[in-house]
Amino acid sequence: MRFENVNIALVPRKGFNCVDLAIMFYGRFLVSILKLWALFAIPACILVYLLSYYFLVDIRTAITVAYFVSSPLGVLLTWNTALFTFGKEPGFRSLRSQFNPKLIPLMLRCLFDRGLFFIGPALILFSGNILVLAGLIYLFFPGIWLALRNGFRAEQASLRFAGVASQEGTSHDHRTKDLISHDFGRLFSRGFWTFFFCYLMTLVLFITFDYLSYKLLDYPILIGQIPFLFEADNIDQSLTNILLLMTTDPRVLTVLTGFILLVYPIGRLAWFFTYIDLRVRLDCWDMELRMVEVAQKLNSRGTSS
Repeated sequence: MRFENVNIALVPRKGFNCVDLAIMFYGRFLVSILKLWALFAIPACILVYLLSYYFLVDIRTAITVAYFVSSPLGVLLTWNTALFTFGKEPGFRSLRSQFNPKLIPLMLRCLFDRGLFFIGPALILFSGNILVLAGLIYLFFPGIWLALRNGFRAEQASLRFAGVASQEGTSHDHRTKDLISHDFGRLFSRGFWTFFFCYLMTLVLFITFDYLSYKLLDYPILIGQIPFLFEADNIDQSLTNILLLMTTDPRVLTVLTGFILLVYPIGRLAWFFTYIDLRVRLDCWDMELRMVEVAQKLNSRGTSS
């Protein structure tokens, strides 16, 4: 790796700086990311619509589908981001060339990690009584611990493939785990606020799209299906209808799934830049990479002479 080919500054960043950089990155590669989004979002939305229309599933199933579909989407997004960040690729490659056989085990492992974490939310969402309490306990421990401990798996694998971490061998993974343990509280805080930001953005985009769809295209998704929405005398009934449609209506669940996956890349990119910040801030990674590059140049000169 040539240090001058790195496409982002290897400097410490706060949480909002990582989110800001993620939004800028999203905008720069908007078309490529939208193609990647469509590859996963269209099948996911079709699945949610069919399940909600024919089997009357509710928002819990839509969230579950989006949760697991976002895993391979995140792996591909992280993989391409890492290659571009460290100068291995000039940008996102075409969809056909993005798929690498080495990604299949990584995708399966990331899905397995998500499945382990989802045990807690599944007990909360799909069970009742005492199992909800068990789900809450599992969610906080070991759920959150597992999520953070394995949360950088895609980042580690992609950087190893890019040749950035190859000089450290297996110690690269162990060092990352040590840094996560050292900075667990900060990572949890960043992950929570990034999730909250993406949650708010999803709702804002969904409501905006719903309103424009109703006003401009005369196609009601949520707002158009609620009569007398803005009348004060019917506010209680309107809120009841909103909750009912938000949790059961096939059109609402389908569009909501699409927007969850549309906003997800911002959070995933922010998490990737959080990993870069973690290594730079606590491990002086920028200095290490520069020294490795200098050492490689000196070795090559010594060999040639």
